Amino acid sequence: MVGGEVEPPYFIGREREIKKLKLDILGQAQNNVIIGPRRIGKTSLLGNLKAAVEKEVLFVPVNCREMTGLADFFGVTAQALVEAYEEKHRIRGLARKFSGIFRDKITTAYGALAEIGGSIEHVGKVYLRFRDNELEGEDLIVETFEFIESFSHEKKEPVLIAFDEFQELSRFNGSIFNTLKSRMDRHPEVRYIFSGSSISLLHEIFLKPDSPLYLMSARTELKPINEDDVKKYIRSRLATKQIEISEQALEKIHELTGGFPFYFQKLGFLLYQDAFLEEKNRISSEDVDLAFSSMLDEFDSEYEARYMEKFSEQQKKVLKYLSAEKQRRLSQIAQDMDTPASSLTTSMRDLYSTMTVNKPEEGLYEITDNVFRLWIKRNILGQVPE
Repeated sequence: MVGGEVEPPYFIGREREIKKLKLDILGQAQNNVIIGPRRIGKTSLLGNLKAAVEKEVLFVPVNCREMTGLADFFGVTAQALVEAYEEKHRIRGLARKFSGIFRDKITTAYGALAEIGGSIEHVGKVYLRFRDNELEGEDLIVETFEFIESFSHEKKEPVLIAFDEFQELSRFNGSIFNTLKSRMDRHPEVRYIFSGSSISLLHEIFLKPDSPLYLMSARTELKPINEDDVKKYIRSRLATKQIEISEQALEKIHELTGGFPFYFQKLGFLLYQDAFLEEKNRISSEDVDLAFSSMLDEFDSEYEARYMEKFSEQQKKVLKYLSAEKQRRLSQIAQDMDTPASSLTTSMRDLYSTMTVNKPEEGLYEITDNVFRLWIKRNILGQVPE
């Protein structure tokens, strides 16, 4: 299974995280922050968590990347809540009627809302007042959380709001975080999960003493899937098609992909595809090398755009020389760049904050995404990936 939200049997290695989060949600014990780099499986974790708790709570996934302003925060969150309720209780047409407040003529939208009634009608009318310039964007923030709480009370159903890529909201003013603080502990029937891929921004939001949300959520950091789970998974999936794989090949899959779910799913599929087309029933370490090279070729445009556009010139050089080995010291990178290590402090801090680079041990750095590292090593440094 490559891309998208992964479900069992393709979702593996996160049993402990699911049990922990489920316990917090059903016990209304605490809110949670989930942190992890791109392609580590945060969205799939949220999807499988939804499956684990949706009988007991209304699970509402909210994608913060769809938000460009305060009005979007209201629109995306309120629409997601209505859609989640419609899906769970199989009420056809509810979300479509509600969405009319964003596009229909105001008189038409009022008529549709009157058919719905309740808290949905109220909050829909609030947005129509915003469209009529009677309210400011700041007013919509308060109304968003009041809607969540009143909807939960009205339907007598606990609600869990799961904000994915929550750090995107830091682009707006702090009113969202301030309002959240005043709401999070007043209504235990409404709980929140915040998921993101910027360790520094989430640290500032939840762990900085002067932040409005300081220590108001428990932290779960997603790590790569361990080697034994990856081996067992790859072997079992190939066995469904009567294909065997050597132990050395399994070790190489984990080593190359770094245990990132998206990558070992992708590499496993390429290996199956090659075996099927070549009518082979056994995969070797050499087969893994060939499939991995094809995978790098497939990601070439994406990685090139990421490398060229996302990083400063100095950060590109840091990544270039950091890619030479799995782990390196800052002094070694500085020596290769012929510059003092002190001049790299800001670049390293920024790379660490976005989870592009991590620190596995004191004094050592590594590129978090090993596949991206090997692409840089091959395409920028000009060396053959190990």
